[in-house]
Amino acid sequence: MNGLDLLIEDVQQQVAPADVARVKLRDIARTFLGIGLASFSLAALGEAKNWMTQKRMWFTDDEYLQGLGLAQILPGAPTVNLSSYLGFRLRGLPGAATATVCFIVPCFFLMLLLSHIYFKYGEMPVVSGLFRGLGALVIGLVFNTILNLWKSGVKTIFNWLMAIAGFAMIFWFKLGIINILLIAGGASLTVVLLTLRFPALSRWTGSWSDLRQNRIMAKDAAGNKRFSEKQMNLRKAKNQQAAGTGESDYISACSRVPLLLNWRKITLLVLWLALILAIDLVMIHLRPELMQLGSSFLRIGALVFGSGYAMLPFIQDIVINQFDWLTNQQFAVALALSLITPGPVTIIGVFIGYKVAGIAGAVVGMVNMYFPAWAMTTLVAAPYAKAGQAVHVRQVIGGIVAAFIGTLVVVLIKLSADTLVDIPTIAMAAGAFIVQRFIKVDTVWIVTGGALVALVVFH
Repeated sequence: MNGLDLLIEDVQQQVAPADVARVKLRDIARTFLGIGLASFSLAALGEAKNWMTQKRMWFTDDEYLQGLGLAQILPGAPTVNLSSYLGFRLRGLPGAATATVCFIVPCFFLMLLLSHIYFKYGEMPVVSGLFRGLGALVIGLVFNTILNLWKSGVKTIFNWLMAIAGFAMIFWFKLGIINILLIAGGASLTVVLLTLRFPALSRWTGSWSDLRQNRIMAKDAAGNKRFSEKQMNLRKAKNQQAAGTGESDYISACSRVPLLLNWRKITLLVLWLALILAIDLVMIHLRPELMQLGSSFLRIGALVFGSGYAMLPFIQDIVINQFDWLTNQQFAVALALSLITPGPVTIIGVFIGYKVAGIAGAVVGMVNMYFPAWAMTTLVAAPYAKAGQAVHVRQVIGGIVAAFIGTLVVVLIKLSADTLVDIPTIAMAAGAFIVQRFIKVDTVWIVTGGALVALVVFH
């Protein structure tokens, strides 16, 4: 065994703690390849939840939603951040790298192929019709994802209020993501502190059914000590459930991985991330256009919060106004391709990179778009998960997640306004939603069938 193999083995032992029950890297690779193939736009959040909490049972619902909260707080694309977090929680840095790469690889190669077809053959009618139909299909899948996330993350009265507030802050007040996070986090923390100071307020942080039941029991228990004791016990149990205690009928693989925090492991992790960044900077310095592309995308990936959709205006300004890499029409085509390609909308970076510098540019566009947030996710995943084990911390995170789910509704409305413009596109979106939600067909087959239908309908 050479020195490099020994170093890699040491990193795996230090960054990913040894555990006899830990998930194998090849299983992580296969799973996230499947997620990457079947995940379109925001529907990736629902696809990942299905695999993590039901098919593989590596995470409970609460553990998954905790990761979703972190994915939204950090800059970059939430779906990529979430993949990094899930992989890190299972196998440390090697798991984060495996999960992220395997999640992105399918959409990278498909976007690369579509970019080549577009620049070589232009806007052929058959290609235009296919893109139009698949764009409508994505709307139905995203709608189903939002409903699933709402069911899991918006359970209490307070969660409902936070989700509505998240929608309002984006749709009507046009607030930025930083302001939304501060407001949602501050409101959630305030409710937790008030509930600790005034326990009677806890009745308003439960579900609507809990509130009605508490009122009925309060009326029946007047003057009856036994009923009062029953009410207190039931309320205590319900409050624990509302706080997100994460009770489940199975022990997840995530919960079996120890969260070991010490300076040696943190230092080693930072050194590895610095080495990866240094290699990337050396590579992009080889050609001027790669340097412009890579440095621009590094800044966007590190500084823009609020999901991939919030990154699009900055990307558009750089590629059209600053460097004149694309025309407005080409950027619109790139956006359409990113919506009907598996993976996040920010895979548009592959299209831009391919236009600027061919395959090398496509790789640089993808890597530099996602590396900053990936590095941040691996650095904060362990302390974040450790803090999230506290009940009150989970309550605060739950409020932030609920607000984020509310903002997704705004994204759905904007996408629908631009895509569902006639009866055929509305029918495509409705059909995709019905098939996925009620017939339980895998997403990859829905997209395949939808592509065939689009070729017939929109020829």
